[in-house]
Amino acid sequence: MNKRSIALYLTIIGLLLILVSGWYISAFVNQDAESITFDGTRAYEDVRAQVEMGSRAPGTEGHAQVVEYIRAELEAAGWIVEFHNSERMGHPIQNVIAKRVDSAPLILLGAHYDTRFVADHDPDQSKRAEPVPGANDGASGVAVLLELARTLPADSVPVWLVFFDAEDNGRIEGWDWILGSRAFVEEVEVSPRAMVLVDMIGDADLNIYLEKNSDEKIRAEIWLTAEELGYGDQFINEEKFSMLDDHTPFLEKGIPAVDIIDFDYPYWHTVSDTTDKVSAESLHAVGDTLWHWVTSQLP
Repeated sequence: MNKRSIALYLTIIGLLLILVSGWYISAFVNQDAESITFDGTRAYEDVRAQVEMGSRAPGTEGHAQVVEYIRAELEAAGWIVEFHNSERMGHPIQNVIAKRVDSAPLILLGAHYDTRFVADHDPDQSKRAEPVPGANDGASGVAVLLELARTLPADSVPVWLVFFDAEDNGRIEGWDWILGSRAFVEEVEVSPRAMVLVDMIGDADLNIYLEKNSDEKIRAEIWLTAEELGYGDQFINEEKFSMLDDHTPFLEKGIPAVDIIDFDYPYWHTVSDTTDKVSAESLHAVGDTLWHWVTSQLP
């Protein structure tokens, strides 16, 4: 092969490499948004990771570990992570805040990450002093928010993801319910268009009723989105429960808020709130619904 042939050959190879590289870049940049939507299986792995930490009740080693896990996953997904530190009833509070840009949120999505000190609803009285594993009551909501952090498009409306501390230990001496969210609302100056809470949404037998205190307009939008996506059996368009939950302080401040919760959960505050009671399909139904609802919102 002479020098001219070699040069021509190398030129052709170079052009082919440029064309192939261009195709890959174009395919990545222009991929359909639907191809990067919510992954329930990956969210389920987040549930498993949290439960493996043991109790995440305030002051425990697991509590510190889950805060670090949340921070690391959010930063890996490209979010800015901040901590809101406070104190309530003599206890330190650490809420975790994630944002894409340093601007006020139009939508705030929340979940609590702590678990209950004691399984005082367990049918076996000998186990009522044991900690709650919190696969559904705590870990499921965190998992949905983390997977939304990975998959929400960068050009969606400004969203904050807030992971509330100290939600789950009311009716225990020296404690009360929803301490973290109350501290957040009282001390962080934001007025989102909507606040949506996810709590206990991983139940393998998922039945989410309309929560009675929730903002009617926003909950109607979310339930309609679920129906259109084929999750009408999981999002039941009937009122059932009136909840004191992390959305309550927002409602009290006049911020429209919705609680997405399946309170028909027989393992609530028992030692049986374990990963086998949670399903990737349930996490997907909730996460996919919220993904589509958020991405449908206009500035």
